[in-house]
Amino acid sequence: MDAIIDRIYEASLLPDNWSEVLHRFAGIADSRAGIMIATSGDSFKWIGSSPEAERFTREHYGFEGARERTKRLIGLERAGFVSDFDVFTDREMKTIPLFSDYLIPMGLGRGIATVLKVPDNEMIVIHAEGDIRRGRFSQATIGRLDALRPHLARSALISARLAFEKARSAVDALSNLGLAACILRSDSKMIVNNLEFEAASARWKTRLGDKIVLADQRAQHLLSDTLMRISTNTGVRSIPLVATPEHGPAVLHILPIRRSAQDLFSQAAALLVLSTIEKIPGNPHALLQTLFDLTPREAEIAARICFGETLHQIASADGKSVLTVRGQVKSVLEKTNCRRQADLIRLVTHLSLG
Repeated sequence: MDAIIDRIYEASLLPDNWSEVLHRFAGIADSRAGIMIATSGDSFKWIGSSPEAERFTREHYGFEGARERTKRLIGLERAGFVSDFDVFTDREMKTIPLFSDYLIPMGLGRGIATVLKVPDNEMIVIHAEGDIRRGRFSQATIGRLDALRPHLARSALISARLAFEKARSAVDALSNLGLAACILRSDSKMIVNNLEFEAASARWKTRLGDKIVLADQRAQHLLSDTLMRISTNTGVRSIPLVATPEHGPAVLHILPIRRSAQDLFSQAAALLVLSTIEKIPGNPHALLQTLFDLTPREAEIAARICFGETLHQIASADGKSVLTVRGQVKSVLEKTNCRRQADLIRLVTHLSLG
């Protein structure tokens, strides 16, 4: 036991070591895999003792009853390890699709876990998964796992604090560059922000426990959509913000925070960086490229449309087919989230770029 305890505390400072800790933990639990899950109740992130463990954890949450499994564990509020046999009846384990259609056919379904509370209302679930055919966990096994729990809790607390300090360092570094920034979870809850972002509070407010809401409703819709898709690596975008009485137009850049062991403890999903239009190059084409991630050609076409040129005029002047120009305009509309050319003109006009 001393060897794994040493590894647990090492992992608090070197988060990439958690996979090895979970592998050893699974062995003590007489299980196939160990998984550590961070949850705020409505979102989940995890790391596993192996790529296989991470794969079936991801698939696990796609089945009906997966969240119920976690919910029942949390609901017991027991300061120790709890098995599936403690929260599900034999009948439920034979009929719930999560068990009958996925876990049991996979040679799994024998889970044991505990919940650790960390700051900011987060919970860390330490879970071992094994073959249900091995039956109930022995009291000796549960005793060994319970003996590890205080060490796991202290290590998780240290990791969570270090992750928060890492997030604060990131926004403070941007503050030194004069950039307003904050870090959000996937549910829009703000983890940390710098003074520059605080000074731009006319553009946003918080609701329901620090969830950020942008004053610009259209931008808020785009932000919510981006945060929902960020785990699929399609959440990178720049969102234009219309002018307010207090501030001119601006751009909100959303940068995904790729998952690592340390990110697990902070629940950080995205870094938001606010740039004012005045800090962006004055060339109209460069402005449009910066705002909407357009190619130089797309930015040129967008600007010409805003200045009143038709597709036929652009095609004729450039020696291109109307079909080619229409395809380029379609790409511009998709990147700017506009349905029609009139929407694009209106958007650019609102941003005072025309």
